Amino acid sequence: MKALDINFTPVGENKAFLDIANQIRDNIEKGVLKVDSRLPSERELAEKFRTSRATVREALRALEIIGVIESKVGQGTFIKNISFSSMDGLFAEISKQTSPSEVFEARYAFEPYLAHLSALRATQEDFISLKSILAEFDTAIENTDIQQFEKLDGQFHYAIALSAKNSFLLHMVNIINNVRLEKLWGTLKERSLNPDKMKQYHIEHHTIYQAIHERDSHKAQLLTLQHLKNVRENMLGD
Repeated sequence: MKALDINFTPVGENKAFLDIANQIRDNIEKGVLKVDSRLPSERELAEKFRTSRATVREALRALEIIGVIESKVGQGTFIKNISFSSMDGLFAEISKQTSPSEVFEARYAFEPYLAHLSALRATQEDFISLKSILAEFDTAIENTDIQQFEKLDGQFHYAIALSAKNSFLLHMVNIINNVRLEKLWGTLKERSLNPDKMKQYHIEHHTIYQAIHERDSHKAQLLTLQHLKNVRENMLGD
């Protein structure tokens, strides 16, 4: 297959996935990319844009959500639609999406400390609430109900935030939970989840709860950070 003369330039750090999406759009508008044109691999795109594969993956999923591209297993990613009659509105939609990479950076900063505070401050009522949420995961895992699993995941981390007794950090968790409702986050999370991953996360949730219940604040903090890193790796890769 003849290599396409695609003009891509390095992207900045601020919402880089949107910059990548717009550059792909520009190449469609110029006629360089046509229907059924295959895009370079994620690795090649990361090199061209001088960014991470995780950021490239965010851009590709955003474009897939609005129907511009499609991924074919074992073949690659292809241009699906070059009609611009509604593209402005569609690109406006993805411009409102939050970068999952940025969300994880924020979660790394405060969620482990929330677990630390929870181990110090949680009440018996908090323990009962956390244990109740954990018990509900079993049905979601048994039925491979990804939407319910994601809902419970948000409730579990929110319950930890509540038990930390810090209203400002609780507000930050509310912001995170709003991002969970966005299409980009939901698509990436759904693609990353399978029965084995759901079981893995459930085990990790149990170990975090156990550390909190044992009042081991240091262990709770470390386990939460490792859990978030595992989720990010599965969702975004590098």
